[in-house]
Amino acid sequence: MIRKMNGNALKVIAIVAMTIDHLAWVGIETYEQAETPVQIILHCIGRLTAPMMIFFVAEGYHHTHNYRRYLFRLLMLAVVSHFAFCYFNMSGFNPLDNLLFNATSIAWPLLWGLILLKVWDMKRLSRWQKVAVTLVACLLTCTSDWSCAAPLAILMVGRNRGNFHKQMLWLMLIISLYAVAFFIFHSQIYGMVHLACWLAVPVLAMYNGQRGRCSWLGKFFYYYYPVHMALIGLLARLFADC
Repeated sequence: MIRKMNGNALKVIAIVAMTIDHLAWVGIETYEQAETPVQIILHCIGRLTAPMMIFFVAEGYHHTHNYRRYLFRLLMLAVVSHFAFCYFNMSGFNPLDNLLFNATSIAWPLLWGLILLKVWDMKRLSRWQKVAVTLVACLLTCTSDWSCAAPLAILMVGRNRGNFHKQMLWLMLIISLYAVAFFIFHSQIYGMVHLACWLAVPVLAMYNGQRGRCSWLGKFFYYYYPVHMALIGLLARLFADC
């Protein structure tokens, strides 16, 4: 396969797919209401986004010149996005009171994925210490959107950088296990919808390893992600009042 898409092009695809997925929830209050063929197709399109976000956090870790600044950006994204996500999801802001799989946004587990990459690169830590931190990360992210699957997938994608096949096998194995958990504990239909994440593999296979000319696009996501959720949350409330 000819790899002819840079990181910016893939990020645009991820943003568009995410927006389609989130807009499809307007006027929908339960999973059962969203089980029409059109809704399922729209949400399948949206499943392109999470694998790409996971992949590019791992790529960002490799390319960043300032890990602490990168970590701080993700931390701020996680804090701001928590409120935007809960508003979009029409749930309370207290993460302890929310649904099992949606206590906060995916930004929180993405943050912990970045932390795990650093931890596993620290030579002064023993293996059991790294495993312990990984278990803590899984515990702290298990109730968030994409649960502990996101930090574990980031860790394995980052640790296997340079071997695309291993990266994708680990990524899809972890996501598939998440889909099974979602199927058992939350929604059978959307557990199966999560398997559409496999569609991201041929898209990511076109990545040429280059960022692209628009250096601002990567930072644009940090603003777009919470803002678009807040606006869609507002749209959903206006739609409900009509």
